[in-house]
Amino acid sequence: MPLQDGYGVLAGTLHSYSCDRIKRDGQYYHCTVRVKAGPRIYRCPVDLDNKKSSDGIQWRVVEMGRTSLKGISELGDGWHTLRSNPHSGALDYYRSPELTPTEECRRAYDDAPDNIMNAPASGCVPWRYGTGAAAFRDLEPLLKHARRLYVFGEPFRTGKGVHNIHQNQGDPPDSRWFGENGIWQDGCIVAERWNHTVAAFLCKFKSQRFITADAMSHLSA
Repeated sequence: MPLQDGYGVLAGTLHSYSCDRIKRDGQYYHCTVRVKAGPRIYRCPVDLDNKKSSDGIQWRVVEMGRTSLKGISELGDGWHTLRSNPHSGALDYYRSPELTPTEECRRAYDDAPDNIMNAPASGCVPWRYGTGAAAFRDLEPLLKHARRLYVFGEPFRTGKGVHNIHQNQGDPPDSRWFGENGIWQDGCIVAERWNHTVAAFLCKFKSQRFITADAMSHLSA
């Protein structure tokens, strides 16, 4: 099933960012990135709630080539709806060639079938485990050095903003978000730096599977 309010990417420049703190049970830890796109400021809350666990958030920073953006870098500032398929510029943590495990990681899968992304292989960028604060320490340098930002996720139903800036598949059947699991609709923040290098911040929750059966067949094809 697709995300309820669609999927796409916001292109613009960094305006500011700030993080809230957990003050009571049930309050989420968000770091809100504000993106300037033309005359508008879009609010983009990145959900980094670790659910009171020391390893509840899992994340990766993946270096990409500018051509990996598949035309996204040519879009004007503002929100752009994307179809959930491999040709629109949409991202999928396990199907996008620029984000999927390297060939070394894929070969290492035979030795670590339950944890492909953390296989001890050369060239494999592992998932890191920790708290929201630890995850933000890896995200913040991308924001600080960004010439341009691309925020993938779901648009706000009301107001200007983007949310679901994280993996949007692999939620378990008993999860309230199970109905929104879908391929080619993962959220992330991509930063194009001033030196024209590009990196993506990917994040997921401990409760979400690393890889779906359908993606596994893609990797082994």
